[in-house]
Amino acid sequence: MKIEAIIFDMDGLLIDSEPVWNEARKRMAAENGIDWTVDDHHNVMGVSTEEWTDYMIERLNLTMSSEDVQERIIGAMEDLYREKIPFFPGAVELIKWANENFPTAVASGSPRRLIDAVTGAPELEGMFEFTLAADEVGKGKPDPAVYLETAKRLGIAPENCVVLEDSGNGVLSGVRAGMYTINVPDERFPPSPEKANQAQKICKDLGEVLAHLQSMKG
Repeated sequence: MKIEAIIFDMDGLLIDSEPVWNEARKRMAAENGIDWTVDDHHNVMGVSTEEWTDYMIERLNLTMSSEDVQERIIGAMEDLYREKIPFFPGAVELIKWANENFPTAVASGSPRRLIDAVTGAPELEGMFEFTLAADEVGKGKPDPAVYLETAKRLGIAPENCVVLEDSGNGVLSGVRAGMYTINVPDERFPPSPEKANQAQKICKDLGEVLAHLQSMKG
């Protein structure tokens, strides 16, 4: 393929946020007498804010409003990001290389507030053409809407876009959008083989992603 753009997921790919999300949800579940399981975590990885909120309300039998659930979880995450952005090793280097060679964007299932908190870090200033939240297109991953809209805004055909994803839902989203999808699974929360193997390439870390993209660029 001819690479013309690189589109990044955020949570679990560029930043080590999944353990923090999981801990916040686990604590809220425990307060309601529910054991938040690994399966629960997988079920909300990569989806939109509305989808994970609805899931938590049903799973935990909550009487709180969607807005209150979101505010509680997202507020805790914002506080942590103000202290330090938990970039994965190689993330900033990869983003800088991508920005120097291609149009780049972020298409994330995270809420807008958290996307802005992360991409507003000094290390990433000016690195992306724009960022897009799945909430802003109305459908979360594995629906391809957020990636298709990103390609549209970039003005680049989906088949010439590279998507970088960690989650199974994210992989399905990229593949269904017709994009070259690279899976970088978190070994602590690996996607099912059925989903992961749909990616065109699986890399063990972001350093391997960088080497692979450099070889593709030629």
